[in-house]
Amino acid sequence: MKKKLITIILTALILGALSGCIDKQKTETQPITTVPVTQTAEKPQNEVTIRYLSSSTIVEPYEVAKELGYLKGINITRAGSYTGGPEDIIAVASGSTDIGHSAWVSIINAKARGSEIKAFAAPMGNSPTSWYEGTPFLSKWIVLENSSIKSAKDLVGKKIAVNTVGAHVDYVTREYLARSGISPKDVQLVQIPIPQHEQVLKQGQVDVVAPLGVVVDKIEASKGVKVLFSDYDIIGDQTHCVLFTSEKFLKENPEAVKRLTDGIAKAADWAKEHPKEAKELAAKILKDKGGNPDLAKYWKGFGVRDHALLADSDAQFWIDWLVKDGKLKEGQFKPSDIYTNQFNPYKK
Repeated sequence: MKKKLITIILTALILGALSGCIDKQKTETQPITTVPVTQTAEKPQNEVTIRYLSSSTIVEPYEVAKELGYLKGINITRAGSYTGGPEDIIAVASGSTDIGHSAWVSIINAKARGSEIKAFAAPMGNSPTSWYEGTPFLSKWIVLENSSIKSAKDLVGKKIAVNTVGAHVDYVTREYLARSGISPKDVQLVQIPIPQHEQVLKQGQVDVVAPLGVVVDKIEASKGVKVLFSDYDIIGDQTHCVLFTSEKFLKENPEAVKRLTDGIAKAADWAKEHPKEAKELAAKILKDKGGNPDLAKYWKGFGVRDHALLADSDAQFWIDWLVKDGKLKEGQFKPSDIYTNQFNPYKK
């Protein structure tokens, strides 16, 4: 109990420093509520309840898996909404929920501070073979059509809107700048919720916006903007968000995690193979969560590798950056410390 309390406290201290994966912006006004795990007479024998938090603007692979009937023996339950990855990490670490969705950098930072969590599947990424209807990407850096910004050097002294400082967009921006010999200190990152990006850009409050997910397509489809670069241009084929759980949950429920991961893998593959039906299902999921089903028309799938598998290169990119940033010591972590594919039946 004491160890668990220490973990919760340590995790809470990093709330301001960490970030979730891109576009987990809270659109609901109600506070987070969690649903306790209870055993009922109606529940099938050996069924395991798995609780999660999710935004009404996000389609999770396990939500698709549930709709397709891929999660037999699992009662997967949305326990509420959230503001982003740090909230997910705290909820999982405290036992309020069982699985979460966050950026690699957030997971690694949390583990460095004592959180006993581990990634086990991919919810979204930049795999060229998985996206449909266009070039694979998770985020794009967008400027006004008449902007003088055409390269990294033009960003000196400029303001860039990001969903959270210290996460995916932040570190991709740093890599983009570093390739032109520019220090991150020469650019100002402004933390602004993704739904407001289009407005602040067109009102001239910032010079660049770096939205994530379906909002990228929504802004790009509007008039008067152009794309400076995408994260795919900088980091290529990566799964940069992960699904994770506590190491305690993995040890106590290995068979349930296997069934969940199998369902996630099948759902990700199905979405790639059935884009039209997947968009229709995405609209239903968004509507059921109180979101806007029209956003589904901008959804391009999960962008993950076949079977939602993770790779060492996904984690190593972020480990290397955190070492360069002075947040980790050389050799402090290796990819296998951060994630596992052992519960994925498609692991070779």
